[in-house]
Amino acid sequence: MSVIPWVPSPNNIVKKMLQIAQVGQEDVVCDLGSGDARLLIAAVEEFKAKKGIGYELREYLYQASLREIEKRNLGDKIELHKRNLYEADLTGVSVVTLYLSNEANNLLRPKLERELRYGTRVISLIFKIDNWQTNSLTWGGDVPDFRMPPLYGFAYLYYPIYLYTIPDAFK
Repeated sequence: MSVIPWVPSPNNIVKKMLQIAQVGQEDVVCDLGSGDARLLIAAVEEFKAKKGIGYELREYLYQASLREIEKRNLGDKIELHKRNLYEADLTGVSVVTLYLSNEANNLLRPKLERELRYGTRVISLIFKIDNWQTNSLTWGGDVPDFRMPPLYGFAYLYYPIYLYTIPDAFK
């Protein structure tokens, strides 16, 4: 599979995702395909998550993320890996965030099913996980800022945000 294109999530969508996942001070948030680490930074700074863990393969994003994490003195709270997200260590993770693709989510599904512990929340932006039951589907359409610019010839789309909880997602 090719590398998934990086499309940065608007900051208001990042916050909405973290709100829906009910991230709090006991959570370890893992962003698979962490891009510029904006979600991890928001999780630890604004939502007071215990820890953020990111996986990003692109060197320029990985380096930019490390610089931003250092600039904000978050090195003790955010752990970043320049590794394939399919090799992620999900031990101790309580929230997994995804903004990938349908194909990537479905390739990742068996790993999530094997490795995530009871009660872990999985939040996916735009792309659902086939054969999983969602706890909630939230549309960012209630706020105009949640509109997405035209993509692939479609007019404005609203960001669907899917929340899954382990093991309820498997029913």
